Formats: sequence, C-alpha cells, structure tokens
Amino acid sequence: MQIEPIRAMRASPLQNKKTMKKYIPILFLLLVTSSVSYTQETMPKHEIGFFVGVFPIIEIATGMLEPNHIGEEKMGQFYHIRKDSNFEKMYHLGSYTFSYNYHFNSKHSIGGSASWVGKHVDIYWVYPAWGFWGSGRPAITVEGSGWIHYFTLQGNYRRTYYRTDHISLFFGVNVGATLCLRSKEILPEEEITFLLGSISNARYIFGPAFHITAFGVETGTKHVFNMELGIGTQGSLKIGYKYRF
Repeated sequence: MQIEPIRAMRASPLQNKKTMKKYIPILFLLLVTSSVSYTQETMPKHEIGFFVGVFPIIEIATGMLEPNHIGEEKMGQFYHIRKDSNFEKMYHLGSYTFSYNYHFNSKHSIGGSASWVGKHVDIYWVYPAWGFWGSGRPAITVEGSGWIHYFTLQGNYRRTYYRTDHISLFFGVNVGATLCLRSKEILPEEEITFLLGSISNARYIFGPAFHITAFGVETGTKHVFNMELGIGTQGSLKIGYKYRF
C-alpha cells in the first residue's frame, strides 16, 4: 500500500525540464558576474610594452608631406623616383615604439608612448633655374645620402570592449607631437620654391602627430602578445609584447 504514494511523489520528466529552465538564467548570471569581478580584481594596473610597426603614415600623421619635383608622393615603406639622370630613393625599417599604460579597470586605460621612425635617403637631383623676367633662383643640385629621423611622443586612450581571462579586443587613439631631424647631405642649400609650393631646407621640423588603432587584439595575462591595425605614426600593422604588473 505504500508503493503507490511513493510513485506519485516522483517528478515527471516534463517537471524536471521546467525546473532546470528556471535555474539556467540564474546560473548564467552568476557565472558572468563572477568572471567580471575576477577580471577587475586580479588584472594588473600597470603595463609596459615594445612594438614594431610597418607602413607608418608618418608624413600625413605629422603634416610633413611636402610637394616634390614630379608630383609623386614621397611616402610609404620605400620608394624610388627617377627622371632622366635624376633619382631619389628611400627605405625604412618601420616604426619602433615603447609604451606605458595605466588600467583604471578592465575597460578603460590611458598612457603614453615614445616612437622612432628612421628613413635612409639617396638623392641626386638637379632643380632647374626658375623665375620671371630675369628674377628668380639659379639651378640647384642636391646630391648625397643621409637619414630622416622622426621622434614622436604621444598620449593615448584605449577602450577594451571585449575581455576574457586570456583574450582582449580594443581600439584606441594617440595624440602628440613629432620632431623631425634631417641630414644636411640630402637637403638643398636654400629653400626651393615652385609656382604651387616649395621644398624646405630646414633640418629640424616640429609638428603634431596622431595614431589611431581601429582594431587591436591581445592574448595573455601577465606576459601579453599584441597585434593592432590602424593608421598613423606607429604603423598600419603593429605587433609587440607587453608586461603587466
């Protein structure tokens, strides 16, 4: 006589499913909350890093893109301009950046960076005499080899919009200033003027600078490996290592 009541007290499979559905949202919320609090509590506040970038848009990012003799853009990772017996060629090995960032929390951080881009230039170019009605400048010849150095200091803000214990996705913006130092061997003795522009012979040029990271991904907790896609002084593609403490 006692067997039947025991069977009646057993929950049906349908009731078990309904009970499980009630607890699934609660369990999911607990997991998310614990994961977020764990990340915020254990994530180091400070990080230092070193990065190498390719294809820095340094001339546009600093406003130092000058018009040239045949209207070709003197920018990029390398170029080789030739016209008759005249030529100018350039190469550089990318951008090198040291950075520091402070993390307020798992989403927002600010910091600063110092970067260098060096270009090697070989040039032989004869600029013909130019002027009107007997006035103007004589022909100028520029011949030599030397370097163009860009030293950049920037402050930055970074926003992390997705984070787990090992992977983060972010974007950021860098704003600062650049000092350009040019070897005198690759410069004209005086400023060369044209009808629609000029080529400066200044050895030192100072200007604003920017770099925008459109997409960044990093992996690791204390030892972090980083890759970024962007535009500006630090390279269109940038990879590096960061140490958090």
